[in-house]
Amino acid sequence: MNCTAVLKYAIEALKIEHVIVCGHYGCGGVEAALGEGLHGPVCQVAAVREAWQRGQPLMVHGWIYDLRDGLLRDLNATVSTASYSSRMRGLDESSGRSVLRRSECVALSGLFVLCVNHAASAQQPPDKAIGAASAVAIVNVNLIRMDRDRLEPGRTVVVQGDRIAAIGAAGEVVVPEAAMVIDGTNRYLLPGLTDAHVHLSGFLPGLTRQDFGDAPLYLASGITTVVNLGGTATELEWRQRIATGDLLGPTIYTSGPFVNEPRVNTPEEVQREVVIQARQGYDLIKFHELPDTTTGLSLAAYRTMNETAREAGIPLVGHAPVNLGLDVMLQEHQSLAHVGNLGNIYFLPLQANIRFLIVSATALFILILVVLTWLGAALVGRLRRAAPHRPPTLSRVRAITGWVLLTGLAGFASAVLFYPGGLVFDSVALRIAFAMIAVFITVAAVLLSALTARLWRDTNAFVSARMQASLVSIATLALAFCLTTFWVPVSWRSSDRGIERVAARIRDAGISVQTTLINYETFSTTGRSRLLQDPGIGYLRAETRDKWRRQPTAGIPGYGYDRFMKKVAGALHRAGVPLVAGTDAMGLPLVAPGTSLQRELELLTESGLTPYEAIRAATVAPAAFLRKEKEFGSLGVGKRADLLLLERNPLQGVDHLKQLVGVMVRGKWLPSEHLHQMLADMVAKE
Repeated sequence: MNCTAVLKYAIEALKIEHVIVCGHYGCGGVEAALGEGLHGPVCQVAAVREAWQRGQPLMVHGWIYDLRDGLLRDLNATVSTASYSSRMRGLDESSGRSVLRRSECVALSGLFVLCVNHAASAQQPPDKAIGAASAVAIVNVNLIRMDRDRLEPGRTVVVQGDRIAAIGAAGEVVVPEAAMVIDGTNRYLLPGLTDAHVHLSGFLPGLTRQDFGDAPLYLASGITTVVNLGGTATELEWRQRIATGDLLGPTIYTSGPFVNEPRVNTPEEVQREVVIQARQGYDLIKFHELPDTTTGLSLAAYRTMNETAREAGIPLVGHAPVNLGLDVMLQEHQSLAHVGNLGNIYFLPLQANIRFLIVSATALFILILVVLTWLGAALVGRLRRAAPHRPPTLSRVRAITGWVLLTGLAGFASAVLFYPGGLVFDSVALRIAFAMIAVFITVAAVLLSALTARLWRDTNAFVSARMQASLVSIATLALAFCLTTFWVPVSWRSSDRGIERVAARIRDAGISVQTTLINYETFSTTGRSRLLQDPGIGYLRAETRDKWRRQPTAGIPGYGYDRFMKKVAGALHRAGVPLVAGTDAMGLPLVAPGTSLQRELELLTESGLTPYEAIRAATVAPAAFLRKEKEFGSLGVGKRADLLLLERNPLQGVDHLKQLVGVMVRGKWLPSEHLHQMLADMVAKE
């Protein structure tokens, strides 16, 4: 059978529209076939791989060099017919040409023609078309297990069902005869990613598609596991359907409804709620402020919540208990759902210390009002050309008060600059200046008190002068008290030393922190501009997509909370605190499912983590937090077959995670072409 006959048979009899020709490089058969002009695209082994990875059925016609070797073995899950001739093998041996290496996938003699049946390759549902093979082998791949920062070249991974069945050297692992084989040469295999903080149904109704229709957004970004924080029976149903294969999507771990007052208040109510959620099958507990939260859980109720979760063996994560303080949170070993929660419980705990803000603001307001009154009276006296009549003591009171007001306003301005999110939040010089201002105001308060006492002893002093001196004296004392007992100590919490100190305390408490750094990009103009360009937004539900694209680009002018939080995340990591990558996807505008995790990992590397450490936060760390290390998070025999195959080495840069060859989720292989098609289908259905 010559090459022309094979081509004619394929095109005329079988009605094949596209023919892929792979031939012996020196036999001349391929060149002769090309001259007939009967076929469509003609290419070599790389194109064969691509066709197979798209899940297209392949029909083989022609002479195969060796049924036990090369391309036929690698494609045997989809090959329908083949023939073999010892005469052709002898011809190849007599030619003196060496056979191609096994890594090149195929050794051919004479002519080998793969005819891709266009009609048979119509798109099928990915969970049906791709998951058909009982076994899958990824051969000769660069393996990144994620248990350590190490790359293992030349490895083969065999998957049976939804589990990893074998891992070993490419020449030592036995590949099942019926296995679908994926060539991993010059590619990189690692565990699928986990977004440990998502809202699958959206934080507000109507943001997401029904029936977990947004699942392809996660898969297309290499996310094979999600942790849903704030779920209902709906998410439990999705979790079950994914586990049984009725729904294609990332594995779901979900909390139940948020736990906090006023939904539950007493220790007994909190205990009952945690027990019920555990019995209903939720995977973790989420402690969260509700829209109508008033004061937060009482100390007794908060302790009961944590104790009950520990007794039930269910992880708990949540927002910071700002009404109770950092010490209580660390004592109860409560993990944080956002690194930014450290802001309102430690770095700038205004909610729990609102009285200091009120007293400070009131004191400054009184000083401003009194000074303006004095200035107004002086202006009127000048216009009337009346000589002022005031005791020397009152003149000194007015002078000191003026300086107190000026330094107080200067202190306020400097605090705006160096407190978390300020333009120069890491400035030590401004903090020292702020402390000196506090010292000056404290000394001034003592002087004003002494002068006021003298005025009250002066029988010639007017009552109005005594009252004015008393008012500014009390206001200055109050301001000095707030500065020395709250504002100055708090100002040093966000210094380098203060950040390191709290990081060490969190590490010693043994809690983990979800990062959600992308949240804080929504505060700044630069961050919002970048997020508005996120291609993931283009695949959201139409109404959500349009609403988000109308979001303003401008953020809070001069606000750098995103930069501050990256610094905090870096310090936590250096201290040894387990960081868990999460995004709060669909929890607030501009944080899209899937692509947001890729940005989150970039932000982690900008915080000082290596690419390996950032990826570990999205693989090993979430599994450890959920106490599911034996299930997922790293590559090992018996673990869930959630895999990510890449073109480039992610240990050299997390941006390489975007260059997908394909994703395997629970043993189902999804080539990048299928993932793109799934995204396109999502939009087309609307």
